[in-house]
Amino acid sequence: MPMSQPTAMLSRGIRWFPAILLLMTSHLVLAGSGSEPLNVTYRTSTSEVRITFFTTDKQNRFIANVGKDDFAVIDGDMVVRDFRSLTRAEETALEVVILVDASASIANRLQPTINDVLRLISRTQANARVSVASFAGLQPTMVCSGDCESAQATQELRAIASAGPTPLYDTLAYASEFISKRSTPDVRPVLILFSDGDDTISKISAQEALQAMISAGAFLYAIDVTAIDLNPGGKNKDQSQGSGVLWQMAAATGGRYFSTREQAANVLQSALEDLRASYVVTYELPSRAGGFHPLRILPKHNPNLQFHCRSGYFYGTP
Repeated sequence: MPMSQPTAMLSRGIRWFPAILLLMTSHLVLAGSGSEPLNVTYRTSTSEVRITFFTTDKQNRFIANVGKDDFAVIDGDMVVRDFRSLTRAEETALEVVILVDASASIANRLQPTINDVLRLISRTQANARVSVASFAGLQPTMVCSGDCESAQATQELRAIASAGPTPLYDTLAYASEFISKRSTPDVRPVLILFSDGDDTISKISAQEALQAMISAGAFLYAIDVTAIDLNPGGKNKDQSQGSGVLWQMAAATGGRYFSTREQAANVLQSALEDLRASYVVTYELPSRAGGFHPLRILPKHNPNLQFHCRSGYFYGTP
């Protein structure tokens, strides 16, 4: 990816089982309008850490098979090698909501974006159900739900017009609520966002939008429509403030950020590959010390392996 690695790269989530009440607060610095870090609060109860991750090599190619002896978890200053379990992720299908930014700020990108969305829909596989919503002005509009390959849906997508301000954060919360109502245990909820990452009118904050996605268990795959093309000066526009928001919010949910047309065309395939390559490792909470617990997964024998997971969590009492 062309941007520098964000300091708070958070990936596949920590899930929990009931035992005791924990309070986790993860600090994610978003490149929004303010300079203060946004605090994301996770309230749950457990004494077991559950991490979902996937593995690639240094050329970003997936590693299909991973064993307990291939890695160690660094939780704070403690090395965890004794795992309770290591299993494949349970999800087998995708519930997808595609979000199309139709605000005035990307008017010159709207029709190419619609074409990209139609290509994605045409490539939908049997294990991925797709809905589409557009957003501009005061609130998002659901264009199609489950029937997006129909002629009527195609006509309505092509009729979307660009106008008005950008309710990006409100739309992410709206889509999170929509997708959570359709969730089932064996389906991975995915939001695919086409946007420049700028918000101009939302009632809620970036922090609240992120919390809504986390609560819904949704993975955000963000496609930066301003970074896909080069600007007249030849400098790629993926260094913008909005691009930083897209990158970091996608990382925080365990999803990905895309900045090229080739990546955008294959985003559904990427989401399916992430699903198929994902593992879940569980282990006993190694320390009850309050505060931030940095988290990494490191290779034990093969330095070519790269493990993609959440980079930390906060532990405390209510």
